[in-house]
Amino acid sequence: QARALTPQTAETDAIRFLVGTQSLRYDNQIHIIDFDDENNIINKNVLLHQVGEIWHISTSPADKDVLATCYNKTSDCRVTTCAALWRMPKELESGPPEAPDDSASNAQSLELLCHLDNAAHGNMACVLWEPMGDGKKIISLADNHILMWDLQESSSRAVLSSSTALEGKGQLKFTSGRWSPHHNCTQIATANDTMVRGWDTRSMR
Repeated sequence: QARALTPQTAETDAIRFLVGTQSLRYDNQIHIIDFDDENNIINKNVLLHQVGEIWHISTSPADKDVLATCYNKTSDCRVTTCAALWRMPKELESGPPEAPDDSASNAQSLELLCHLDNAAHGNMACVLWEPMGDGKKIISLADNHILMWDLQESSSRAVLSSSTALEGKGQLKFTSGRWSPHHNCTQIATANDTMVRGWDTRSMR
């Protein structure tokens, strides 16, 4: 099964989507779905995502080969949700359209670029890319924290540049967010429980 889907934002020549799987029995995968609108054909490539179940997936607006995933990791009988940046292979090996979803016979591996260190902030909910940017700035939502990262060295290093926390009664947790492409990309919206909030990325308020 799958709960994570995103378009390949930086790809302008093809209609392409990335789907992340959630499986406890098999290695998890990212399925790259291409739609040929002229011939009404769907083609699929499979990449292995062996670190865990994928709960969120997003792609760089500048580099079509770079993506981020939020995934479950189990250690010492404890489940945490982590986030990492990956690079897809330049040359994808297409599998037959009728191949079963759990077939990994033609699957290639993702290249790990870096992890987003969330040890002090909690479980990652999602990773947002600056919409109109050069792919060097991202925001992650972790429990009740908003974390802004600067990506360096071709996205192989993520440096935390600013952060803020959602304060209030109870255990507040972000569930999703979006980065607005308007107003010079200085605003994001977040959802938690039944609330939607707007934030200014310059002041993180």
